[in-house]
Amino acid sequence: MNFKPAQFEGMIARLSPAVKCVVLFGNNEGAIATLQQKCAEAVCGDMNDAFRCCVLEMEKISKDGREIYAEFYAQSLMGGRRAIVVKNADNNLAALLKNMLPETQSENLLILSSLTLNTRSSLVTWAKEREDTIIVGCYEDRDEDIASSVSKMLQERGISSDVSTLQLLCSRLSPDRKLNASELDKLAMYMGERKTLSADDVRAAVSDVAGANIEDMCYYTAGGDVARASRIYSRLLKEGAEPASLIRQISYHFMKLLDCAAQMEKGESAEGSLKTLRPQLMFYRKPLFLRQLKIWNKERIIMALGMLYDCERDCKTTNFPAEQCGGYTILRLAGAAQKLQQNR
Repeated sequence: MNFKPAQFEGMIARLSPAVKCVVLFGNNEGAIATLQQKCAEAVCGDMNDAFRCCVLEMEKISKDGREIYAEFYAQSLMGGRRAIVVKNADNNLAALLKNMLPETQSENLLILSSLTLNTRSSLVTWAKEREDTIIVGCYEDRDEDIASSVSKMLQERGISSDVSTLQLLCSRLSPDRKLNASELDKLAMYMGERKTLSADDVRAAVSDVAGANIEDMCYYTAGGDVARASRIYSRLLKEGAEPASLIRQISYHFMKLLDCAAQMEKGESAEGSLKTLRPQLMFYRKPLFLRQLKIWNKERIIMALGMLYDCERDCKTTNFPAEQCGGYTILRLAGAAQKLQQNR
């Protein structure tokens, strides 16, 4: 059974005992870690309870998987269902689970997490059609996902916010929930006993080095600011960002431009086309976005997207110079935007 992260999160509390295994995979480490913890705690109550929860590292599991067998069939001395978490799972588990899950009478839950598995991996392919196994692909949050997850994390910390302050906060956060949770913990500590978030709190306590810089990079690239786009790209790489991830964010930006360009072809005004975007652009981004709509028509946007898709594919190729490939593509797009503006 295949679910999206939000769907799965909503059903964790009432997870059926018939579900024997959950596979969490993708490149969003924060989302995987969050769902892994919530899933385990829904089963055992506390991941620190050694009687009802066991955490294994894939590299320490023998080829025959005896450690998983032992833990999966073990019963808690205190009673209740157990959670067995396997971190960094890989395709070597496919053969083991094909034999173990169909035959088991155990009520325990096996939770597998991995940043290397994908939809074509043999373990994921096998699990898709099974009624006793759930797979959840966790990829980098887009704007609407960031807003949703941040709202929930604020609520969990007892903090309220108006829409404009939430937008400002989201603009400073990254597509990785793990990093965002750390920033929100810092924000809550800064606020102390206060429970209503203000824009000044966000500016003072939340680092503007993740999502905001990624968004800035997108706007500088599409807007023709070659120097700034290149500088932010280099800084994000030094902070640990993946080239493919950064290129994908630029693709999302050009997809927004394409959506608006398509609306304008139908007779909608540029300002009117912005209202169709979900989520809405933040107010201070609108003038820049409207300016980009004047230089990027539909045909140019499609060509840019083709270039970005090729770049992302190359960045994921083994032994390929991903950082240089991403940087070159950004320079090409920003340079093209600069020339388009000069020729207008």
